[in-house]
Amino acid sequence: MILNKCNGCGSILQDTEPDKPGFIPKLTTTSEYCQRCFRMKHYNELPKIVASNSDYEKVIDDVMDKNGLVIFIVDLFSFKSTFNKKMIEKLRKKDVILVANKYDLLPKSTNPASVVDWLSKECEKFSFKVIAIHLISAKKGYFIDDLIMNIENFRRGRDVYFVGCANVGKSSLINSIIRRMTPKTEDVISTSIIPGTTLNEIRLLFFDDGKYLIDTPGLINEGDILNRLLPKSYEKILPKNEIKPITYQIKTGNTVLLAGLASLSFECEEDISVIVYVSKDLYIQRSKTANLEHLVKTQTGKLLNPPVEEELSKIFYAHKKVSLDGLKKKSIWFAGFGFVSVIGKCEIDIRYIDKSEVYVTNAII
Repeated sequence: MILNKCNGCGSILQDTEPDKPGFIPKLTTTSEYCQRCFRMKHYNELPKIVASNSDYEKVIDDVMDKNGLVIFIVDLFSFKSTFNKKMIEKLRKKDVILVANKYDLLPKSTNPASVVDWLSKECEKFSFKVIAIHLISAKKGYFIDDLIMNIENFRRGRDVYFVGCANVGKSSLINSIIRRMTPKTEDVISTSIIPGTTLNEIRLLFFDDGKYLIDTPGLINEGDILNRLLPKSYEKILPKNEIKPITYQIKTGNTVLLAGLASLSFECEEDISVIVYVSKDLYIQRSKTANLEHLVKTQTGKLLNPPVEEELSKIFYAHKKVSLDGLKKKSIWFAGFGFVSVIGKCEIDIRYIDKSEVYVTNAII
């Protein structure tokens, strides 16, 4: 039995149980990575073993007992589902820097100061005090230097813990910081589009005073649409580059379909503006509401893809009615794949995949 930890996922390395976390063949016992992470790192193989929420709870409860600086990471493109209430409650008594990742996905015309102000107001709604708010892109390295400077300012000789929901980019951010501050050019920690890639706490000696950067498993948000679909659907759902908004002038009796993931059917006295912020790979269509049932019945899994056809037997849809007064621009969020902004007074019948989450906020842009 090997007692070292995998640098990629944090599991204790072992050479006896191939289907358990941390397995490493006996012939390669000097490796820093388990077989799972080695295959992810070198062959882009998707992980078959992922962390559960019970695993996450144990690690995070341990973090709460430690005197460390906490970097709470949220996905700016899936904010409402990653600004998790359960996590907020756990973090209330900690020194927290709120980091909103994936800023690179928002249109270049977006005013960062306005987004920070929006994030601050969202924190105020929950009486959640943070010592700083940062917009970043872990993927492209945007604003990483500013974050590193504030980490040094507020760390005060403590370890730094990175926490957040699955797929917000905790591991990617740590990799980005290490590449910025050390000679390393490759990722140290395993990353994947599959939620739950990090299995246990990963401690990386980083500071001159002997303190660590510490990665943690991500809380699996059951409302995230990725938890309802197969990995082959993820490629179209998850945006890879800057979002190019699609704007529609909508009349009463119009519907906007977001592939087969959701639809919004509108009733309004006057024409309104609807702006869609999703991956360019998702098929978006405006149609008459009268044609919606026929389109859904004949094209879901085909033209309206994702979901793919083999997923359809396990997918069910729910409806949510939303009434907007038109006084302020609103954003309707679909947990895990984007949001739609609406300008104008209207009633909306939202059809979405059951058990995924739909939220309405004041517009982020």
